[in-house]
This record gives sequence, structure tokens and C-alpha cells, in this order.
Amino acid sequence: MKITIVGSGTAAWVSAFVLSYTTKHKITVIENEEIPPIGVGEGSTNVFAELITGAYFPTDVNINDFIEALDCTPKLAIDFKGWTKNDYYSPVDGTPTAAKLKDSLFLEALAKDKTKYHIASSNGYNIEHNKLTADTFGAFHFDTTKVASFLRPHCQSKGVKVINGLVENVIFNNVGGFRGDIKTLVLNNKEKIDTDFVIDATGFHRAILKHLNYRWIDYVNHLPMNRAIPFRLNYDDLSVDEFSKLKAATTAQAMSSGWLWNIPTTKRLGCGYVFSDEFLNDSEAQEEINTFYGREIETFKPIGFRSGRLAEQLIKNCLAVGLAGAFAEPLQATSIHTTIIQIISFAQSYCMHPLDQKMRDKFNNEMASLYDDTRDFLVLHYANNRTDTKFWKMISEHKHLTPLVKDMIEYSKKAVPNFSTMRMCFGHVDHQLWNWTLAGLGYLTPELARKELENYTGGFSLERQLDQYKALARDKLTFQQYIKRKNLGEKLKGLEESLANALEVNESHQRLNGKLQERLTEVEDENKMLHNHADKRIDAARKAGM
Repeated sequence: MKITIVGSGTAAWVSAFVLSYTTKHKITVIENEEIPPIGVGEGSTNVFAELITGAYFPTDVNINDFIEALDCTPKLAIDFKGWTKNDYYSPVDGTPTAAKLKDSLFLEALAKDKTKYHIASSNGYNIEHNKLTADTFGAFHFDTTKVASFLRPHCQSKGVKVINGLVENVIFNNVGGFRGDIKTLVLNNKEKIDTDFVIDATGFHRAILKHLNYRWIDYVNHLPMNRAIPFRLNYDDLSVDEFSKLKAATTAQAMSSGWLWNIPTTKRLGCGYVFSDEFLNDSEAQEEINTFYGREIETFKPIGFRSGRLAEQLIKNCLAVGLAGAFAEPLQATSIHTTIIQIISFAQSYCMHPLDQKMRDKFNNEMASLYDDTRDFLVLHYANNRTDTKFWKMISEHKHLTPLVKDMIEYSKKAVPNFSTMRMCFGHVDHQLWNWTLAGLGYLTPELARKELENYTGGFSLERQLDQYKALARDKLTFQQYIKRKNLGEKLKGLEESLANALEVNESHQRLNGKLQERLTEVEDENKMLHNHADKRIDAARKAGM
């Protein structure tokens, strides 16, 4: 089967990576290198690391090369600041007892301190103490602009063909006078690419989908954010105090009409203010950013979006991935997560031609469930009670809450969610992540945790677990030390390259000098010979009486 992937960003190349490593299909990527990917810094879930390191299928990617090339830093948690009375962490991992009958370590930590329950997990403990242990690369912060350049050669080594261009038109098969599947893609240079299947990874542009009759399902009644202003901050521009407060976490700082993300890579911070333009315009948002940092911040062009998803991700012989198929909002790094889950699910059972309607419907239903459950999880974060601005006052009325979020809040008044509470399907948000947020917002209380522990003997001790975490973290790097070491390593690498170049030049000069010296010696010998020959001629002439 000839599969054509259209797009230049992370979704396109992740799709190419998965399909080229798991199928024998002929894959072509049509990208336009002049179109930059959306994003200035990106967070991920554990799924991205698992994909790269071969958890789902064998890969030949060296994880250290990946970390180096994409300026990765560990992502241990999300730090929610200002969303509720107490700031809280949402670690990216669960506790060692998360899959037990009761998550006793989480319960014990919550019963002990409602602001420090996150220390029950390894990542939560490390983020609390600003430590990076050897196992903390479960999730990444990375530079999304470098994904394509890293994955492209790996995909090409598997036979992926790359064409630089833009799709201008789509030609369909004619089936009894009706429009059938996509047959050909027409590029801006009028080149025609015949195909059996197309993956649209062109983001909000939807270069292929716009030729199809798709239906959009809005999330706007539940997730009101619709605009973002991204920007970058260099570490050199941070004050000593600002740099000292950084941790291996994505910061989600509540603002007047939304929230501001802060994602640390090894080279810089990727940041952005995501907000509702019903309460704030672009210039006001810019002003709020400047006020927050206490200086003028240079920002990129604002990005507008509409939260929601396609009613069907798979239409005819076209699959929408990434932003082309769905987008809720930047919170919790769900976009890349769902993209990876979607393309892996597609490769597992649905990457065949032709695909019958029952299988098509099953795939679309699975993806609808994945995106809707993800939406519900994000909506939970807005089930707070801030009322200090018009935006947060609107949010505090809780009219935007979905039925599942309402049910989970009610459930949390009587019991702590566990592994049997949630729908446990591949890639869906499990009870561990829900519980971090439910506790952070105050719905899961120390009193409820103590009640759940009253008659339970789980065989785990929080004190012993913390001792283990402490032992593992001893003498490990802080986040600041990690950044400095990485950047020092880059500088040393640059110096080593400069030294190697200088040595090569010096060696070249020495070789040249050696050759020159040899030639000078040869010239001197030749001069001596000429001189001797001239002397002999003169002597001969004298003897002849000349």
C-alpha cells in the first residue's frame, strides 16, 4: 500500500516513524520545510519516551542521541501555581501502590499533609527536593522544532521517501458518478502523487481534510481557551532568583484569563500564555505577560484555535493526526500523547487497504473515546473556585463541567478513585493522574484518606518508601546543575571541535611545510648541480683558450 503523509511537524514524523518501523508499506512524506511547526517548547508524557526506546516495537534510536539532539530535560511533574488556594504538583508517574487494591502510599501521604501528597511517587519526591535520579527520564521537555530533523534520517533509513512541496489539490476516484477515495495529490509545482492512503498532519490548516466533508465536535462549552501567545526566554536573561526556582517540571501559572506555561529545555524556556479572548485581547495579554516578568517580553505571533475534535478521525482513505484531528488545549501535554496513541493504534489493527466499514467505525469510536476522556481530564483542572477575575468567576460557576467530571467529584466525596474506577484503555488517563488533581483541588481530603486506611493493611509503609527515595536521590544533580552541566558540555564539545579543527589545520600546515622544505632542499641540490655544471663549463672553456 502506498501511504502518503502530508505535514512537516511532530505529528507527521512520528507517524512516519511508527509506520516505517512496523509495516512494509511504501511511505512518502510531503513536507514544506519553510513552514515552521507550532510550538516553542514542548512537554510530553511517558508515551513519547516509551516510543523512542522501543517499548511498542524495536527501534534503533539511541536515547542519549535523542536527548542531546532535542535539548531534552526530564519532566517530573506539572507545577500548578495559583489555580487554587494551595499550589500543587501533578507528577507524571504514579506511586508503587497505584495498581494495588488501594493506593496506600498516596493515601498515607495525603492523610499526613494535603500539600505534600505528591512525595508518595518517585518523581513527586524528586520534584519536591529538586533532584534528578537515574530513572527520571520517563517524560521529556524538548524542543519541538528539532523533532523532524532527528526522526527524518531514521525514517529514510527505513525507505521513507521525502518530497518538499505543498499539496494544492486532491483528485478522487470516480465510483459510479460519486466521489470515492483519494487517488492523487497535486503539489504546488503541479507534480502528481498517486496514493492509496493519506495521513493529514498539517495542523489547523487541514490541507487534505478541507477537501473532505468532515464534521467538527466542539469542546468550547467545556474548555473556553481559544488563543495563545508563545515566547521564549533564554537562561542568560533570567535573574539569579528566577533561575534558582526552576525545577524539572512544566509550570502552569494561573493568570487573569487563563494560564501561562513554562517549559525548560537545556537551552532555554519555552513559554506561552493561553487564554480566552472573551475576557482578554492580544495587547492586554501581552501587557499581562510583561507585568508578570517585570520587563518587556518579545513574543511570537498569537495562535488562535478552537478546542474540539473531528467526529471521525478516519474519513474515506484519509487519517487525521495531531492538530488536524483534534485539539483541546496545551494543558498536560495531551496533544503529542494522543497523536502517538492514535498512530500506534492505527498501525496495530487498522493499517490495511481496503478497510471495511465495521473496522473503520471501531477505530473512529476508539479515538472519539480517547479524545473525549482526555477532554474530561483537562476540564477537571478548571473545577476550582477562584473568583478574583471575570474569567475565574465564570469558571467557578462550574457550568462547563462535563458529566464525567461531575461524577468523579461526587465519587471523591465518598471514596478515592482506584484502578477499577476509570476506563482503562490504551492511552487513556488513569486514576493516578486524576487523583493528583482531585487532591490538588481539595476534592480528595486527608480525612477521606484516613478513612480509607482505617481497616486496610496494604503492607507498604510511606516512611520506608521515602527512605528509599532519599537514598536514590542522595548526591544526585539538582535541575540547575543538570542545565549547567549540559551547557558546559556543549561549550566543551564546541571547544573540542575547535581544537580538533585547529590541530587539523596545524597538521595540514606541517605537512605543507614539510613539502616546502623538501622542495627547498631539492632546489638547493639543483642549484648546486647547476653551479657545478657551470664551473665545469667555465674550466673547460679556459682550458680550450677561450
